[in-house]
Amino acid sequence: MLTNTQARDAKPRATRYEITCDALPGFILRVLPTGKKVLFVRFRDRNGKDQRRRLGLLGPELSLDEARKLALRIIAHRGDDPSEPAPPAPVIAPLLPLVPAARPGPKRLTVREFSCRFEQEHIDMYLKPRTAHKYRTILRIYILPAFGDQPLEAVTAADVQRLHNRLHAVPCAANYVRCVLSVMFSKAQHWGVIANNARNPATVVRRFRERAVERFLSPEERRALDRVLTAAEGFPRGAKGHIGKDAIWAIRLLLLTGMRRDEVRDLCWEYIDWRQGTLRLPDSKTGKRDIIVSDQVIALLKKIAAAKGNPRQGLVVSSLNGLKLHSLDRSWQKVRRLAGIEDVRLHDLRHSVASDAIMNGVPLEVVGKMLGHRNYRTTQRYAHIADNVLRDAVNLTSETIVRASRSGTSGPRKRPGGR
Repeated sequence: MLTNTQARDAKPRATRYEITCDALPGFILRVLPTGKKVLFVRFRDRNGKDQRRRLGLLGPELSLDEARKLALRIIAHRGDDPSEPAPPAPVIAPLLPLVPAARPGPKRLTVREFSCRFEQEHIDMYLKPRTAHKYRTILRIYILPAFGDQPLEAVTAADVQRLHNRLHAVPCAANYVRCVLSVMFSKAQHWGVIANNARNPATVVRRFRERAVERFLSPEERRALDRVLTAAEGFPRGAKGHIGKDAIWAIRLLLLTGMRRDEVRDLCWEYIDWRQGTLRLPDSKTGKRDIIVSDQVIALLKKIAAAKGNPRQGLVVSSLNGLKLHSLDRSWQKVRRLAGIEDVRLHDLRHSVASDAIMNGVPLEVVGKMLGHRNYRTTQRYAHIADNVLRDAVNLTSETIVRASRSGTSGPRKRPGGR
């Protein structure tokens, strides 16, 4: 029997695979390389043909037990919906003279109808859970209310522009709507739903400028954070000011590496290449990623390993029962309150690593590689910091030149032969 434990412990592989329930033949769990788990049922319809139906994505919206009950009903009724009444008996009409009937044209899919296929064949299959949730939210709140009953191919650039303009007060949401629509129409062209040479109506709409929300830690704030974390390590469990050791280790890793929150929470011991000083992540927001880390990070990881009995597998930081550290956000809220920096988000630690690197003369291209940016435009948000560093360097050089000009020398010169 396919159990909740089996479903939870099923790990993603390089290619998708399926687990079939022995107790209910035809009840199938498909595990995708992205880690998503999709439930299916296989049955024979009333014509004796093999059919397969997607039940949904395993998660909060569909549990394994709910899917099993649904699969049982579908198998028992051979794919028919038992809640629907049986179709009425056909009425036999008298024979009429044969008249050539007009040939119906191809059915035009509405945006709502196509969105179902888009969810099943693109969102569920290729997007990571958080991105998939954003796509569904955008579809439900913005796109389907605006275009749901409209034929897909009838949506024009002017329609998309009007929707985009209506959302000018929330530029991030407006741009995300544009993004989802663009992907939808690209898939519709690729799948042959609309003509390949049709213009994608979303690509001609210009994105709104978004206000970047960035916060960088000052040296004083870094010291305050370190004091809070160091003090918290000495508080026993249950005492005022106590913060779990795993949360403290996770925050220190974020402070030192600039990794994303989930990259730290999903980090496993088997991903660490101790000899090369590299974290080899099989998956991240931008796919497979190798992170070269400092000697200080390796020392911290060795300290964590020693405290946990030098494990070879499992999560580096975890909850008390060894699962993902979901309480990290709550721990951070306590830490930042104690440090007096309540406006600093956990993600701002990543921005701070980028800022510190640039202030120390690291080029933008290298910073992008440090942070795992796939698109150089993402790194460009830090260009103003680089410009300030360059301006300071230019001013320093100019001051040196002016001082040298006034003193009649451009600096100490070495005589030939070292004399």
